[in-house]
Amino acid sequence: MKRKVTAIVSMLMGILAFSQKSDGYSHHTTAQTKGITVFSKFPQLHLPYKLSVQGVVDESLNNKLLYSTTVKNMQLSGKWQSWYQNGLNCDSGTLVKNLPDGEWKYWNELGQLMGIRSYSANKFHQVLDEMQRYNPKRNFYYLSSLFQHNRQAALQYLHVDYSFPKAGTSNNHNSLKELVMANISGIHFYKPVFDHCLQHGLYMNFFADGSVKDSGYYKNGLRFGKWVHRNTVGGTWQQGAYHNGDKIKEWKLYNQEDKLLELIFYNNNGKISWRKKINRQVSL
Repeated sequence: MKRKVTAIVSMLMGILAFSQKSDGYSHHTTAQTKGITVFSKFPQLHLPYKLSVQGVVDESLNNKLLYSTTVKNMQLSGKWQSWYQNGLNCDSGTLVKNLPDGEWKYWNELGQLMGIRSYSANKFHQVLDEMQRYNPKRNFYYLSSLFQHNRQAALQYLHVDYSFPKAGTSNNHNSLKELVMANISGIHFYKPVFDHCLQHGLYMNFFADGSVKDSGYYKNGLRFGKWVHRNTVGGTWQQGAYHNGDKIKEWKLYNQEDKLLELIFYNNNGKISWRKKINRQVSL
């Protein structure tokens, strides 16, 4: 009887091994995802920084605090904050196992708020899990559906470069100190301490004078609802709505005096269906 059971177990293990090889991906489980089997092409939540110390971690430069954070089980978990050498905030937010969670802000050296992001670590894992266990009759996230058709396009929404488009142009850093020093130097574009994220909630960018550049909301990783975009300080701006990351229906373009210049209509696929310029007579 024992021999039969052993034979059956061996056969099942063989079938499982074959099925894992036949799909073209190597399967493995990471400590960060706590038992979720992930494909090799899925985001890895390991950070390149040495995080062997437990508890509160901070470092200084010229006897001035550079950053303060918390490390648990070799992962960033808790409050993060960094400072310029003049004592003003550089960035701040909360991390849960290397993922941002809640509101994240960053400032320039003069103390002007430059950006607000909102994240959900929990939804990040939910989306990732649904991508792997996709069921067309029971899916809740658009990104998981997109992943079935275009994996690269779906995964880009989970990377820091999507949240901070110029973050990828910054140099790679081997330590938290190197990262913060690069951010406060102003030589490179701002790069947050995390590599992956899922945006969910308020999103805002500001110009150096404090005026709003972009404003709107994300839902489950994608732009959703009413948004406003301004091209330059005091320049033209546009207003409209997004659905699942695509512009939809009517968008309006205004000049610096808030006068309507153009109407632009988008179809359900986010493509322009037609546009109409508004002619205005110039008074002499």
